[in-house]
Amino acid sequence: MTPFMQLERHKEFLDVAEQAEIEREQWIDDETQRLLQHFPDTLAEFRHWRLHPDVISCCQGLNVDEPYRDFIWQLAHLQATENYNLQVLLRWEEPA
Repeated sequence: MTPFMQLERHKEFLDVAEQAEIEREQWIDDETQRLLQHFPDTLAEFRHWRLHPDVISCCQGLNVDEPYRDFIWQLAHLQATENYNLQVLLRWEEPA
């Protein structure tokens, strides 16, 4: 095999690997968005009445929603990655 042929084969392999990574990232992004639809939009909607009063006061304020959105995005993204590993890589499906 000539060096040129080896280089072409290597490029094809990289293209396939790169495309697979793009598809993986897109799948995880789509799953993250799907999971985020189940969360309340604001922290005030998420609070539960059984929380300690100090916790409730920490959840009130003008600037609490941005950290809340960052937090739920991270949770959803972690779960989406786990879902990808289970559903796509391991081909696991939830029982009916």
